[in-house]
Amino acid sequence: MNPRPRGRITVPAAAAVLLLTACGGPGAGDTSGKATASRETARTTRVTLAAPLLERPIDRARLLPSELAAIGRAEAITRAACMRRYGFDYRVEFTRSLHATVPDRSYGVMSADQARRYGYHMAPDVDPRVPANTRRQTDLVTSEEPVSAADRRIHDLLLYGTDSDRVTEEDVERADGPRPRREPEVIGEYRGEPVREGGCYEEARTEIVGDGGSERNPVAMRIYVDSFRRAERDPEVRRAVRAWSSCMAAEGYDYDSPLDAGTDLPTAREPRADAREKTVALADMACKDRTALIRVWSAAEARHERAAMKEESRALAAESERKAGMVRRALEVLSRTPGAAR
Repeated sequence: MNPRPRGRITVPAAAAVLLLTACGGPGAGDTSGKATASRETARTTRVTLAAPLLERPIDRARLLPSELAAIGRAEAITRAACMRRYGFDYRVEFTRSLHATVPDRSYGVMSADQARRYGYHMAPDVDPRVPANTRRQTDLVTSEEPVSAADRRIHDLLLYGTDSDRVTEEDVERADGPRPRREPEVIGEYRGEPVREGGCYEEARTEIVGDGGSERNPVAMRIYVDSFRRAERDPEVRRAVRAWSSCMAAEGYDYDSPLDAGTDLPTAREPRADAREKTVALADMACKDRTALIRVWSAAEARHERAAMKEESRALAAESERKAGMVRRALEVLSRTPGAAR
């Protein structure tokens, strides 16, 4: 399925009722969706998310890559369950590991093990340069595709709450941050089930995210980004970067910044690293260790984060609570879904 915008999009109620109360369409006359939903397993599996390579003060409010992955998967599971209520044979196939998330590359390569195995590349299951990943970006699949134009309109109204691909500026703005939670309007009915604005996408987002808005806490993300930029200009960090650059020069490599290291290598745009790239990455990590670059840089970043967090304490308290709720609801869905925690 093609991804759609996540903002709440409504359609005229009259048009929705006209389509959604029709007797035809995919899955019409088939009540297996309700039966499937009622047979959801009660078994639970403990779900543990990968810890970050570096812990930052802002992480109590900022959603980590592993947490975003869990939220996205929980939304996919919830969307599929929503579509099954309407009789569509939706299911979730877990095409990649929950733990396959983009590693922290704030200061370039940050692990000797990663440098030894992958050079400047990420692990193959998350590296965008590996062609196979273009087929592994989504967990949500359906075994049936609507054929007729009428069937597609019904399907899209159920899934997205609209049969249009158009996105307005207002939709984009609403998707950028949390929105006040409210009960979505009923825009029609299909096979005895009410259909609400935003469709199954909005239902899943509201159930997991909690307020129908973006899963990214905007204040925490702003502090995270701004603190990195300020730390990059910090005198102690600049001294550490110069020392790292001198260390790399002594090894025969000419780089002014660890953020540029490896970008000039022939394999930089290739799916996998070669022996030369791994050698450079290992030298990079050795120089980081000798100059304590990661320790110095992360400490400066943490100082700037703590200063900014004092000024935004009230907003961050709300975002921390919001994050905890999102992650808790996501893990609850994953824990009761077979295979979701792998």
